[in-house]
Amino acid sequence: MGRPVRRGTRGDAMSDSAKGILIAFVLLILGAFGYWWWHENMELRWTSVEHESAAAAADPMLAATRLLRQNGRSVTGAGSLGELVVPQTAGGTMIVSGASGTATPDQARELLEWVRRGNTLIAEPRWIKPAEEALIAYSDEEQAEHEAGEESEEATEEATEEEAEPQAAAGEDASTTDEAPAADAADEEKTAEETTDDEADHDIDPLTDHLGVRARPDALACKCRTEPDEKDKNKPEAMAKARLAREQALSHLTLPGKQYALELDAGTTEMVSLVGAAAPLWSDDDGGAVRVYGEGKGRIVLVANGFFTNSKLPERDHAQLLLALTELTPGKHVTIVKRLNVLPWYKALWRHYQLALVSLAVCLALLFWSAVRRFGPILPAPKAERRSLLEHIDASGAWLWKADGGRQMLLEAARDDTLALIRRRVPALFRMPEGELFATLARTCAIPEADVSEALQQDAASHVTRFTRQIRTLQTLRNHYER
Repeated sequence: MGRPVRRGTRGDAMSDSAKGILIAFVLLILGAFGYWWWHENMELRWTSVEHESAAAAADPMLAATRLLRQNGRSVTGAGSLGELVVPQTAGGTMIVSGASGTATPDQARELLEWVRRGNTLIAEPRWIKPAEEALIAYSDEEQAEHEAGEESEEATEEATEEEAEPQAAAGEDASTTDEAPAADAADEEKTAEETTDDEADHDIDPLTDHLGVRARPDALACKCRTEPDEKDKNKPEAMAKARLAREQALSHLTLPGKQYALELDAGTTEMVSLVGAAAPLWSDDDGGAVRVYGEGKGRIVLVANGFFTNSKLPERDHAQLLLALTELTPGKHVTIVKRLNVLPWYKALWRHYQLALVSLAVCLALLFWSAVRRFGPILPAPKAERRSLLEHIDASGAWLWKADGGRQMLLEAARDDTLALIRRRVPALFRMPEGELFATLARTCAIPEADVSEALQQDAASHVTRFTRQIRTLQTLRNHYER
C-alpha cells in the first residue's frame, strides 16, 4: 500500500512568498507617505519670510547708513534738500537719493559750490525728453554718414581714373537727390532745438545740465528681461534670450587703482550723453550705470539706478561701490538726503524768520497808519437835502447812456417829440416825400441836410460828438417851429 503524495505544495509556497513581498511593499509605501504627511503638516520648521521693518519703511537709506557707520564713517541724515543748510554741511560725501532733476536753481548752486570745495556728490540725472532724444539720434546719424563718406573717399582715391569719372557723376546725382532729406534733417534739428529751448524753462536740471547727462529706459535690457512662456523655456531661442538677459543685467566698473571689476545691477535704466556733453573722469564699461565727473576740487558721481537703497544695496557689489565712492574725498562724513519732499510751512517759516518778521512789521505799520488817519472827534452827519429835478434827469441820462439800448431810447424820445410838434404846426410838410421833407426842413432852419437826415432817420450814434449833434439838430428844429 503506497504513501499518499501532497500535490501543489511548491506552488502554494511561492504564492505565499509573493503575497508577503507585496504586503511589505505596500506597507513601505504607506509608511513613506505617512512620514511625508507628518513632516509636512505636523513638524515645525524655520522658514525665511521677507519682511520690512518699520524703520526700513520709514528710511529707504537705513541699510546704507548702518553699513557706512560700521566702516568708520560718520553719517547724518536730512529729510529733504529744503531742510538741509548746504553751506553749513560738513565736508565729505553727500548722497541725494532719487534726485532726478528736482533740485531748485538755488539748491543746485549751493550744492555745486559745496562740491568745488573738495567734496563728493552722488545724485541721479533727470529723464530725457523726446526732443533731446531726437537730437541724439540725429547726431548719431550724422556721424555715421560722415564716416561712410570718409570710407567712400578712400575707395575713390584707390580706384582708377576711368572708374572715378562715372563715380563722380553718380555722386553728383546722389547729392542732388539727397538735398531734400538733408534739409528735412536740418529742419528736424532746428525744431528739436526750439522745443528743447521751450522745455528748458519748465523742466530743467540745474544740478547736472552743465554735464549734459540724461537718464532713459534701457530698451534692450527691458526686452531681454521679458520672461518666456513656460512651454518655450527649453527652446534654443529662449535659452539664448535668457543668456543675453543675464549679460545685460550686469555692468562692470573698474575703480581707479584696482585690478578687478565690480559687478553692478544694470537695471532697466541707463545714462546717455547729450550733444556736447562733458567727458567723465571714469565710468563703467559702457557709461550707462555710473559716471564720475570733476567739479573744481571735488567729484560729482551720477548713477542711473538707486544702488544704495535698502532693496538694492545687498545685491551684487553695490555695498563695495558705496564704500569706494565715499573714499574719493578725504572727509569721512557722509550726508544722506533721504527724500526730496517739500519743506513744511512751519520749518520754512523758522528758516526764513527774518523775512517773516519784516513782513509782519510792514503790515503793522500800514495798519497803524490807517488807524492814525481816523483820530479826532467824529464829524456830524451831513444833512440830507432834496436834489433838484435836473440832477435826476442828468443821472437818468447818464444811466441810459451806459445801458444797452439806452442811447437809442433817448434819441427816439427826442425825435418823436420834435416830429409831433412839426406835424401840429405845419402838417402840409408831411405830405412831401421823405427826401423833400428833409431838404425843406434843412433849408428852413438853415442847417445841413445831412444833419437833418442823421437826426431824423439814422440810429443813435455810439460816439459822444455825433450823438450830441443829433440831439442838437432836433432841438434846433423844435425851437424853430415853436416860435
